[in-house]
Formats: sequence, structure tokens, C-alpha cells
Amino acid sequence: HSTRAPVDAWIKWRDAPGDIRCVRHPTIGYHDGDIVRTLQSWDAPNGFNFSWKDCAKYCGMEKECEFWTLERSGGQQCLLKKNKGDYHEVFDVDSDYREGNYHMDCIFQTNFVQELRFWERFVAFWMARFHKEDRIIMSYEGFTGQDTGADASVKLADFLRKGESGLDVVKTEQVPCVWEKVVNYRKASNPVMEASNPVMEASNPVMEASNPVMEASNAVMEAN
Repeated sequence: HSTRAPVDAWIKWRDAPGDIRCVRHPTIGYHDGDIVRTLQSWDAPNGFNFSWKDCAKYCGMEKECEFWTLERSGGQQCLLKKNKGDYHEVFDVDSDYREGNYHMDCIFQTNFVQELRFWERFVAFWMARFHKEDRIIMSYEGFTGQDTGADASVKLADFLRKGESGLDVVKTEQVPCVWEKVVNYRKASNPVMEASNPVMEASNPVMEASNPVMEASNAVMEAN
């Protein structure tokens, strides 16, 4: 068992385009293909001209579309195509094209869709590299919830304790108290802040009168 992870490999895979986000090709030429649908410039959402994201969105909504080509000059048409053929390079930047493949994310193009794809890749990446006994998945809500946070923290502590990294993890019975102090401390009902809590009781060495921090003889606490 090991808690070490191939972080560099994950970062490289995470940043790869494709099923995470709606993207266009970096080229400025175009591919041959059978035209499924031709959209004129006045069909654009603004009634004037298409952005590449607009053209990609229409491709995403078209059943037969496999890729799209957007003319940047002339009629400025958005061409929805299938059966991709030869590529034609263009060297005149004033008469170039934008292209991209069909992808369902292009229909919505929202941060939510992109984050959902990101999370899907994230989980798939780590699950493919670690046995179920060597990985743990926790939700933010579960970790911070009033009714679930302490138990989730115990689960995390137990997982870290069996690793090979040499982490010094507190005892299981102390974990809920740590969770209350570190995660749940802002809530008014926090037991750590209640007078009846052992942490705050007079019998606690931190709060005892004999504690040098609290003694009357302490220079910080003296009236003089």
C-alpha cells in the first residue's frame, strides 16, 4: 500500500482536450466532407456572423454532424459535415477557417458541463491506477456535514494510518474532537466551544489555574 500518486501524469492527462471541453482545432485550413447542413451568417445567434463556438454548438445538435467548418471570409458559412476527407492548408489569414469535431459539450458549453467531464476523468484516472483498498473518495458535503463529518474524518484517518508515508495520525477516538475543532468550529452549536465540553472544562490542564499561561503571576496577565 502506498499513498503516493503519479501527480505529473495526472496533470498532463487533466489538461488534455477532448472530452473535458468543447475545443476547435489549432489549424486554419479545412477538410473535405459531405455537407449535412449549411448555415448562413444570418442564421447565427446574433443575426450577423458565427463564432466558432456557435458553429460547434449547431454541430452538437445535428444528429449526422461529425465535424464542422466555419468560413472566416466570403459568405462566412457554418458548414456541418460528415465523412471527413483530405485537409487543405490555407496560408492567407484573411481567408482562413475554423474547424472542430462534434462533441456533446458544445451544445451547452457551460462551466458545469466542463467540470462534470473533469470530475469524470479525475475519478477514472485514479481508479485505474489504484486498487480499491488503496484509494478513498470523499465528498466535501460528507466531510463538512454536521451529521457525517466526524465519521468521514475517522474514515480518512484510518486510511492515512495504514499508508507507507509515515504520517503521524492521532488516535481514532481523538479524531472527532479534532474535526470539531478544525472543521466545525464556526458553528454556534460547536461542542468544542460549549462550557460542558471536556476541552473547556476547568479540569483541562490548559485551563487549570496552575497553568503558567493562566497564572496570576504571569507577566502578561499581571495587572501591572
